[in-house]
Amino acid sequence: MGSLSDNHCAIMFADIAGSTRLYKQLGDDKAELLISTRLDIMCDITANNNGRVIKKIGDEIMCQFPTAEDAALAATEMHIKKVTSDTVEPLNIRVGLHYGNIIARDNDIFGDAVNIAARMAAIAKANQSITTEGFVRLLSSESKSKTRLFDSARVKGIDEEIKIYQILWEEGNVTTFATAHHILQVSQANLSIVLMVNSEERFYTDSDMNTAISIGRDDACDITVDAKFASRSHVDLEFRRGKFVLLDHSTNGTYVKLNDQNDIFIRREELPLIGEGHISLGEDYRSENTNNIYFSILQKQ
Repeated sequence: MGSLSDNHCAIMFADIAGSTRLYKQLGDDKAELLISTRLDIMCDITANNNGRVIKKIGDEIMCQFPTAEDAALAATEMHIKKVTSDTVEPLNIRVGLHYGNIIARDNDIFGDAVNIAARMAAIAKANQSITTEGFVRLLSSESKSKTRLFDSARVKGIDEEIKIYQILWEEGNVTTFATAHHILQVSQANLSIVLMVNSEERFYTDSDMNTAISIGRDDACDITVDAKFASRSHVDLEFRRGKFVLLDHSTNGTYVKLNDQNDIFIRREELPLIGEGHISLGEDYRSENTNNIYFSILQKQ
């Protein structure tokens, strides 16, 4: 999939995150050896997925693949295979990907597609693969299911903002339910929320939320959960003033984890939900017995 013509290909930029810190921590020789080993592994992965390394630029490689699928699989494999030493954490990478028309000359490639892939790499953080909507559309159904809408961004040479996606590679990633397939289904809404409850996905748009959604142990609730410490009617989810708001009216309270923020506990209070995270009814979300509700809020760009 994703091979349109001889001039079209998938472009990847992949670099090692935190390499400057590594040189300070280990010294030039040890850091250079560790980084070189990591880059060699990334080059091997590129070749094993039908790709070609165009060039190395310091702690970064630029690669070319015949299909988007090949590039996505290579990116995931690069994240999974880490190089470790006795003194540092695994070397994490960040990856930018795009598929488009290129100009090939003197063993190098040029063009807007290359610039867009480089922009995706600049947006990516450690442990992330970031790409474009056009790239995602060329993936297999299985690979599409491992992507989520991430943001929108302006790219040099393109007048309008473009939608950008994250390729999820970690098993059990909280956000894996917010897939590109479902995002495209709700793309007409200004704001949507995706909930993963009891291993089932539920989608609500701002226009759906004329009344509150009740969540609790009672079968009469809109969403029934099997949570030991949950109340019969534990929380409501409302859409007010452009926000999804969680209202707790339980005995044991609700634990909420928003993105990378500190844990939040609410009891007979309300909390606007932002980004993505998880909700646990009546007990800490890290408890072995808790039945977490995962959420992701999607905004039309």
